[in-house]
Order: sequence, then structure tokens, then C-alpha cells
Amino acid sequence: MKIKSEPISLVRAVHSMMAVAVVFALTAVMLLIGPSVLGGGVIALLYLVPCGWCTVRWGQMAGVSAALTAALSFDFFFIPPYNTLDIGSLEGWLLLFLFVAASTLVVGRFQAILSEEQNRERKATFLYEIVASFANQQTREGIARAIANQIQQIYLAELVQVHLNGRGKLPAVVMGAANGPDRLAKRKPDRALAIVSGADLIGEIAIWNGLIPLPLEDDPLVQTILRQTAKALDRAQIAEEAVFPTGRPQPEN
Repeated sequence: MKIKSEPISLVRAVHSMMAVAVVFALTAVMLLIGPSVLGGGVIALLYLVPCGWCTVRWGQMAGVSAALTAALSFDFFFIPPYNTLDIGSLEGWLLLFLFVAASTLVVGRFQAILSEEQNRERKATFLYEIVASFANQQTREGIARAIANQIQQIYLAELVQVHLNGRGKLPAVVMGAANGPDRLAKRKPDRALAIVSGADLIGEIAIWNGLIPLPLEDDPLVQTILRQTAKALDRAQIAEEAVFPTGRPQPEN
């Protein structure tokens, strides 16, 4: 785990230093213009720009670094008495407090927007991978196996089993993810997702917890996956019944 985490920490540290440099660059420009020309309110608003931009560009840690640097620079250079961290008036304290509150809000809000966007992208990718895994499967067994393997890979689940009820002349099917420990099947699954077609319960996806938390049963993404699975199983049933009108032949012992 250390081998993976150290490069990430190094990248975040570099991004934080770059965020600090951006704030220092803006500070230098404002010092050249002069605090008397800009005014405290305008300076505070200008400092919010790198806070938000660094959060969007490099993440929350960089945004927090930019906000802290901006607050200290604002106090040191633009709040009397200048070139010191002391604040000599109630107005200065109020101005600094408002800036800290605004910068915290900006960084937090931008990070929340980014997290939501990443979550939507992750869910879209997840849905695509699930649907693509059984798009070319022609049998119920193939669909069940593909779903079990995909869910196990995405959630790093200990075990995933797909139970399909018998339908018409087609027998019941039980498919587990590859290399799943069957001993867990004796224990109640941590999540059981019903596969419903119309008013009929046609199967169930049983999942045992792994490294990644499992979604709730009423999660919109989960419900979409279950609907797509039911449609794929319906198509496979029609195709199999057309090929085996008297029922799918059972494997020989």
C-alpha cells in the first residue's frame, strides 16, 4: 500500500505548492497596483479566484492550501498595520473573518461539485461495463456469469452468485463469479437484489461484502442495472425457447 500512496501524496504536495505559488503571484500583482487603489473588499474577492481555481484544477488539498496562503497574505500585506500579522481594528478582523468564511465556502462547494461529477462519471462507467458484459451473451447462463464476474470485479466482493428461477421449459440456473469462495454461500448474503420482469420474480443477485461498500437496494444505478438485466434475460429466454422448444437439454453426467 505504501508504494501506491507515496506517489499520490507527492503529487498532492506538488499541487499544493503550485497553489501557494499562484496566490503569491496574485499577491505580487496586487501589491504593484496598491491596496489603496483596489480596496480591501476587492482584494478579498480577487483572492477567492485562485482558491476556487486551484480546487477545480488540483483538488481539495490544493484549494485549502491556496485559501490558507491567501488568508495569511491578506492579513500580512493588506490589513493595517501592514507587513505584520497583527490586526489593528475591528473592521480588519471582520474583513478577515468574512474572507476566511467565503474561501472555506468556495473550496467546499467546488469540491462537492467535483465529487458529484466524479460519482456520476463512475456510475455511468459502471453501468456501461455491466451492460456491455452481457450484451453479446445469448444464454441465461452466459448473462448470469457475466453479471456475477462484473459485480465481483467492481466491488471487489468476496462472492457473487446469480440465481435464476426456472421459466417455462427452461430450468433454474445458479452462476457464481470465477474463483469465488463457495464456503461463503452457506452464510446469508450481505445484499440480495431481486431481478423482476413485469410482475414476476425471475432471479436474484446475491453479494457478499468485499473491500468496497455495496450499494443500497434502492440506489437508482442498481435499479437500472436490474432492469437491463431483466430485459437481457427475457431476450435470452425467447432465443433459447426458439432453439430448444422442448426445453434446454440438461448436461450429461
